[in-house]
This record gives sequence, structure tokens and C-alpha cells, in this order.
Amino acid sequence: MSLSKSKSQLYFWAGGLLFVLLGLIVKDHYLIHVLILCFLWCMVASSWDLVMGYAGIFNYAHLVFFAVGAYASAMLSTKLGITPAIAIVLAGMITGLFGMLVGVPCLRLKGEYVALFTFAVHLAMPTIIMQGRAIGTGGNSGILGVPTITFFGFRFHTLDKTSWYYLSLFLAAVCVYTIYFIVLRSRSGHAFVALRDSEDFAKSLGINDYKYKIVMFTISAVIAGIAGAFYAHYTSVVTPKILGTEFFLIAMVMLSIGGLGLFPGSIIGAFIITIGNEFLRGAGQFRLLILGLVVVLTLLFLPNGIVSIRKRIKTTKRKYYKILSKQT
Repeated sequence: MSLSKSKSQLYFWAGGLLFVLLGLIVKDHYLIHVLILCFLWCMVASSWDLVMGYAGIFNYAHLVFFAVGAYASAMLSTKLGITPAIAIVLAGMITGLFGMLVGVPCLRLKGEYVALFTFAVHLAMPTIIMQGRAIGTGGNSGILGVPTITFFGFRFHTLDKTSWYYLSLFLAAVCVYTIYFIVLRSRSGHAFVALRDSEDFAKSLGINDYKYKIVMFTISAVIAGIAGAFYAHYTSVVTPKILGTEFFLIAMVMLSIGGLGLFPGSIIGAFIITIGNEFLRGAGQFRLLILGLVVVLTLLFLPNGIVSIRKRIKTTKRKYYKILSKQT
């Protein structure tokens, strides 16, 4: 962790309260929509950070889990008539099972071979979806008319952005708290970080790296699947485009900008890139180029991400004080 437990908890609750109040103040539907996307990408980025940043597993199939959750929930609610709220829960479970099936063979590999295996899964999935019209994926056109969420008789209407805002805030808060304050504070989380920092030493302590990696890989997949399921019901449509290069690069940029394995790096990265991406839509084909330039500059001057600014300032102050003390 980049922050102590007490400070991390304080930032989490303060941020949560700020966004609750923000929902009461902001009335512009577009701004609320952008914030909803921020919360959605927080779930994706933080769950990806769990395996990439804290476990050191180069998993490039994370958006596949997002897509599986989206398609699973959409198919359950449109084809089988299952209530969307239940469909989202089931989609998370299905995605977790799928993540485990992917993790079992690929986590037997090491380093770049894990990256190649998972990237191959990512490349293969769009074709599987487009050829899966017989099982209800909708092929190239995807699944249209995904029903909105109903909860205890309350229906989340498409135009009622405020309700979606608070639902997405709640889901993001639960996912972030689960990852950073339950999973990573648990024995499994400490084992994970130990394996990342010194695998040989961790193994000498009796830590079963394969078991812990499978557990974390599955948890990460479940959270990404829930995020995908929420996305499907929020947008009312799911297409193979969610596995396109743009979505993949944007998610990777979030981790790079925020800082891998440093709380709250992935969350900050999700907000910066989501907001930046939305406001740069007028730039057209130069949008991704500008975002890429931001990543390059960040990696050059802040290789550990924006969250490392605090540490950089402290280091600079110490050097400055040392110079002053020598001069006096």
C-alpha cells in the first residue's frame, strides 16, 4: 500500500461523502453521465490493478471478463427473462467461473508467457462472440434492448441519470472497498504482495503461489464481470466493440497514469482518463494520440504514476533541506 491503513480509509470515506454530495449538486445530465462512466471504470481499473499491480500477473484478458459479464447479464435478462438485478449477480458468478477456467492453465506459465496467453484470449473472444449468434450473442449487431434495472419495485429509467449515478457510486464503492480494504488486507492479499516482491522468499515461507494467484484472478474477474453487467443494463446495448482496441488501450492508460499497485492510483487514473477522453471527443482521430502523449510524459517524469507525486515532493523537500543545512 502507498498509504497507511488509517489514511487510506480516511481518503475512501471522504471521497465517498464528496461524491454523495456532488450528486445532489450536479444537475447536468451529461456531467452525471461522465461521472457514472468514471465509477464504472473505477471497478474495471481497480480489479485489473489487483492482478497487474499487486500480484504482478500480466493479465491482458481483463476486458474479456468485462465483456463476459456484459453478455452474460444481457442474455440472462433478454433471453431467459431473469430480473436484471439477479442477472448481474449471476453474471458476476459466471465471469468468476470463466476467469478461473482461464487462470488454471495460464497461471502455470511465467512472466511474458502469461501475457501472451491472456492476450490470445482477448484476441479470440470477439470472433467467438460474433460467431455465437446461435447461442444468443447477436453476432456483429450484439444484443439490443437490454432491460434497465429494477430493484424492489423501483425502476432505473434511462433518463433518470441521478438514480444511475448513486447506483454506480454504490457499486464502485463496494468493489473498491472489497479490493483495497478486505482482499489486500487479508492473508491472501499479503501473500500476493510477498509473491510479487520476492517470489522465491515467499515460496520458502510455504506460500502456495498458484493457489493464491487463482483466488485473486477469480476475484478480479468477478468484479470486472459485475462492472460489465452494469454497463450492459445502463447502455441497454452490448456489442463486440467493447473488446475493441480503444477500450483496451484506455483501460491500460488508466493503470499507467494512476500507478500500478499504489492506492488510490487506479481510481485516480480512471477519473483522469475517463474525463479526459470524454472532453477530447471533439479532437477526433487525435484523441488517442493526445492520451498517448500524456502517458509517455507521465512515464518519463512519474514512472510510478501520478500517485507517486506525494512521495516525489517529500523526497525533493528532504534534498532541499539537506542542501540548506550544509550551507548554514
